[in-house]
Amino acid sequence: MSSSVAPANITIAALRAAKVGALGPFRLALENGEFLVGDEIHRHLPGRRLVFGAGWGEGRVLVKLFFRARDHAREGAGLARLHAAGIRAPALRELPRVPGAWLLATEFLPGAQSLTVRIRDRTASEADADIAATLALLGALHRACLIQADPHHDNFLFAGGAPHVIDGAGIHPAPNENARRANLALFLAQFEPTWDQRLLALLPAYGTPPPDPAALAREVLRARRRRLRDYRAKCLRTCGEFLAERSWNRFIARRRDCADPRLAELLAAPETGIATGHWLKDGNTASVVRLSDAGSDLVVKRYNIKHWRHGLGRAPRRSRAWVAWQNANLLALLGIPAPPTLALLERRFGPLRRTAYLISAYSPGVPLQDWLRQQGKAGVPDWLDRALLDIFAALAAARISHGDLKASNFLVEATDRRLLLIDLDAMRLHRCGWRFRRAQRRDLARFLANWDGAIRRHFENLLAPLRAGIQPARPEH
Repeated sequence: MSSSVAPANITIAALRAAKVGALGPFRLALENGEFLVGDEIHRHLPGRRLVFGAGWGEGRVLVKLFFRARDHAREGAGLARLHAAGIRAPALRELPRVPGAWLLATEFLPGAQSLTVRIRDRTASEADADIAATLALLGALHRACLIQADPHHDNFLFAGGAPHVIDGAGIHPAPNENARRANLALFLAQFEPTWDQRLLALLPAYGTPPPDPAALAREVLRARRRRLRDYRAKCLRTCGEFLAERSWNRFIARRRDCADPRLAELLAAPETGIATGHWLKDGNTASVVRLSDAGSDLVVKRYNIKHWRHGLGRAPRRSRAWVAWQNANLLALLGIPAPPTLALLERRFGPLRRTAYLISAYSPGVPLQDWLRQQGKAGVPDWLDRALLDIFAALAAARISHGDLKASNFLVEATDRRLLLIDLDAMRLHRCGWRFRRAQRRDLARFLANWDGAIRRHFENLLAPLRAGIQPARPEH
């Protein structure tokens, strides 16, 4: 981000070795003796590339500095394809070379916003107009026999009221209809399923030839499931959303967008933090502690090693914290309410895993069973029924089973009328439909086993279609 700190001279070797968050404003010597001043870091993948804003000539440019020639060539080739086809994309700007790395500069788009931000911050009708404009741009790209291989919403930037395609490295030739339809499906799969009816209404903006709705729907379903599988791996490596650190004695994965000031301290010394917290649970297999102070309210779940035989059995396997971290991020991707999970820490001895920790934001929610007990004769409100069915519908659409649906694994945030799902280390993403349905029946049976009397009858009636194998649709967005 921008800074008022005076830029410091830096070498390519220092930039290559820099860690995420370590760079301030810098001056980089170019081959012709001029200096390029980087004053705003946009993205940093250590050892691979650095994206930053800089003043150049009488204006500003966005600079991508690559440490590998092939990455630079791929980015340049993709942008050249876009410009040759007349597809709206940032214009290239000439820069002198820099020894030891490769630079690619484009015009800086002032006030640019990604499609993600536009959808989030604008009214429904404005968001629909932005999606339609992006679909029109994607249609033009496909009619030029090109695809954006990674068509997530941040790769479409709005500037001057119009969308632009960015990320030249993702631009590839696509000579056949199947490849183009799959790419359109992948773009649509970035939306939650609750958007599907709205997207269908906006699809004419894509232009001709119009995709076959049935074939496209099947492709979107496949793309969503493939995206979920890919996302499980993505949240364990350094990328735009996550940071990962691996050494002989530990592994850390955390969200880039977490601004909690205490997180770094916890990751460096989790037991010190746990010792000062308020204990929520102290069990044999897991301990849960709340750490609350000014500007910070976190929950640390430590997955314990009970004895040496337990440790020996767990050592070569993925820790429960690892699985819960992946699953929590899947729920966030699907829009299923759960407390935000911020970081994973595994203590290791080489490839062998030891104690593991999962760090999440604190939720003030009350366990579902306790909350309904407090309600007394008021019973189950309609909004809670809708929230419960929405969770089951979202899990079913993604073929996800929870694995332990006791009532205490639902938290009720009554003020916001939200129902949150927790305790995710037994959750599974199923490839096989019949295996999912079997696991879903077990989930439903476990959930109903929490209740008796009138409340049990209420939930039995509510969930009867699910128990009969009829999968509900999520409410429209």
